[in-house]
Amino acid sequence: MTERRRRYTKKERILAVVAADMTTPDKAAEATGIPVRNIYRWAEDPEMAEYITKTRDALSEDIKVVAALAWSTLIERIRKGDIDTRDLIVAAGVAVDKSQLLSGGATSRMEARDITGTLSDQDLADALHEAQRLATGVGAAEAVEGTPEG
Repeated sequence: MTERRRRYTKKERILAVVAADMTTPDKAAEATGIPVRNIYRWAEDPEMAEYITKTRDALSEDIKVVAALAWSTLIERIRKGDIDTRDLIVAAGVAVDKSQLLSGGATSRMEARDITGTLSDQDLADALHEAQRLATGVGAAEAVEGTPEG
């Protein structure tokens, strides 16, 4: 007996790919009953990228509404002195985080500083030497090659 391959509707394919984008392909496969290899293949289809983008945009707007409502309700409860609402605080925080993530906003903060103007040539050479020594385990003579002193 030959094995018959199941054909999936466009709606099923879109739902599976969007679910994979929101979670993982393995979880989407488990939830939908669709083999994970199909989901991976469909996710590579350029047409699916359009659906993923539209879904993200729609979710982003919905999550912004949830965040606004949660914050509004939290503010009301704080003003009334009814602040035993941990679930609401968590919901507001999660909604804000997801809103930022889906809309491309900042979800973390990194700061970089250029300190080279504050270091002498010898300090810079010493720092480079130490970094290379730690990274490679190479001794002083070999590690400092190319520095002003080496």
